[in-house]
Amino acid sequence: MRRILFAVLVLVFAFQTPAFAAPQKIAVASMAKLIKDSEIGQDAQKKMEKKFATAKTQLETKQKELESLKQSLQKQSLVLSLEAKQDKELEFKRKVRDFQDLTQATQRKMQIEQKKVGTPVLQLLEKVVNEYGKKNGYTAIYDKKSSGFLYVDETIDITNQLMLEMNRAFRAGKK
Repeated sequence: MRRILFAVLVLVFAFQTPAFAAPQKIAVASMAKLIKDSEIGQDAQKKMEKKFATAKTQLETKQKELESLKQSLQKQSLVLSLEAKQDKELEFKRKVRDFQDLTQATQRKMQIEQKKVGTPVLQLLEKVVNEYGKKNGYTAIYDKKSSGFLYVDETIDITNQLMLEMNRAFRAGKK
């Protein structure tokens, strides 16, 4: 008799627990798409392109010079004396090192600038996601790509709604 009563109590409590739990509302969004396609993300990208357009042109010009110098060196290698050939090769290696140094310096500057320009984008994204989640009663909003989910039903993807909210917030902040 005790065993039956114990089993009934266990079953009653087991089925009662889910009834008291609050419903869970979960969504996913593509953070990469929000950053890339939102107005603030595109504005940040344009700023980066504008700021480094001359550096990009300069690097491309230097690269073309190196390629033409290399071809010239290869053509003249049979005609030049050993000493002249070594001088040309040393000059070419020096120019390659200079090009590599310039490339690395430009990349460092771009990373610093990207961090500076990207911080407001990430701050706005975080603010919009938090506000949207609270306003619409979400328990959790995950990044679609880095969440580890292998399958996500498209009905819980709120990327487009968040994009609209981000663009609204960006326009409101510009005024």
